[in-house]
Amino acid sequence: MIRGAPLIDFWWLRTIGFGAVAGALVLMAVSFSVKADTPLPDKTALLAKQDALFQQMLSNPANLDVTFAYADVSAELGDNEAAVAALERMLLFNPNLPRVDLELGVLYFRMGSFKAAQSYFDRAKSFNPPPEVMVRVDEYLGKIHSADKTSQFSGYFFLGTQYQTDANVAPGSPMIHSPIGDILLSSQFVKHTDLDLFATGSVTYSYDLGNQDGDTIEATGTGFANHYLQFKRLDIDLGEITAGPRFRYPNVPLVDNATLKPYVIVNEVGLGENQYFWTDGVGLEATGTFFSDVSARISWEFRDKHFTNAPDRPLSQGLSGHDNLLTVALSKPVTANSALSFEFDYLNQATRFTYYSNATYSAAVGYRIRYDDPTGLIQRPWETTLFGSRSWSIYQSPDPCCNTSGNPLIFSPSSRDDRHWRFGVTQTFQVTDKIGVVVQAQRDIVSSNLSIYAYTSNSVLLGPQIRF
Repeated sequence: MIRGAPLIDFWWLRTIGFGAVAGALVLMAVSFSVKADTPLPDKTALLAKQDALFQQMLSNPANLDVTFAYADVSAELGDNEAAVAALERMLLFNPNLPRVDLELGVLYFRMGSFKAAQSYFDRAKSFNPPPEVMVRVDEYLGKIHSADKTSQFSGYFFLGTQYQTDANVAPGSPMIHSPIGDILLSSQFVKHTDLDLFATGSVTYSYDLGNQDGDTIEATGTGFANHYLQFKRLDIDLGEITAGPRFRYPNVPLVDNATLKPYVIVNEVGLGENQYFWTDGVGLEATGTFFSDVSARISWEFRDKHFTNAPDRPLSQGLSGHDNLLTVALSKPVTANSALSFEFDYLNQATRFTYYSNATYSAAVGYRIRYDDPTGLIQRPWETTLFGSRSWSIYQSPDPCCNTSGNPLIFSPSSRDDRHWRFGVTQTFQVTDKIGVVVQAQRDIVSSNLSIYAYTSNSVLLGPQIRF
């Protein structure tokens, strides 16, 4: 699902296991990662413009404006070598151009030549440039310093409170058509509001293998815990670790920054102060950039789940089985400060009780925009994310929970068929470079041919997020 939708679907957790919860926790970051550069014009037009500027440079090599324009177009096309050659030619005519030194440093940084990049950044600083140039220089010098480290840590922590109108993810009506006839559910299994406190975080450790391509070994730990004021049987504690090498391929045709990461997965999940299940599995992730500004991620995961019974859920072991999850995610900048994100997921779940085995298809879209504080009070950027998703879940065999014959004297179950809409908005108020305050509103609408699985819920969460 699109990042920016962190509210956790607890019925999804209880019926299919950690695969969905892990996805929900990733969403706790509440902002999807996209490259927010200016969108590219038509490539053919850029190539024609590059050629025209090149001809102008040949006829008038001392015209620095033409040379700078040629370098800018070449950089947009990803022709970094041509851009570097043009900018270095400018310095031959006038060596006192800190902005040109800055752009040369950026280009060398993109090409992975950190020593050359640092020399140009240091040179730009020596000219006492304007503040906006100095800010960019310091930013890239910090990136070079980080890149030179063999080991790096990064991550986030997010804590807060969440209000839900259907906290126990229960049907609105107490009447269900059970195998023994129509019955009324007890109050604890009917829709209720509740407030919960939560804390989540993720830490990634990266070790640089020191080869020319910049391959690394990555290990990520993710944790989550929450506590309901009323429905303590739904309290969740979980932790997950993924680890594996990330291989970088700088010379893949048509793809920039291509990477491939195989990894192993281990997690442990508790529900209501009892063990719920544990998982082991493997995954494979490929990332890259197409057409200079379209970021793509394709991943596959296999998870083997082992559920444990508890006094209030004696049949949980029937959920044991395995998941296969395929994800395709794309993001593209719309303007210099906004981006669109798309994601498609296919989840195939096989469980011991076949009426919980299912195939789920989902599609999601998000739009994120960053802008200056309109009030002038915080004087730091605000960020708004709009998101929406739709999923379809088709179950393998008839569910014995419900009689769908229409006749209380004749028991005839049906296979479950669910549809899930989710949409909402996330607002982030940046307090410092590392700390933001997040507010999110979300609505979930689940329809099902078996009424016990249908529900609607409105949710609001609030809390601080710290990145490092």
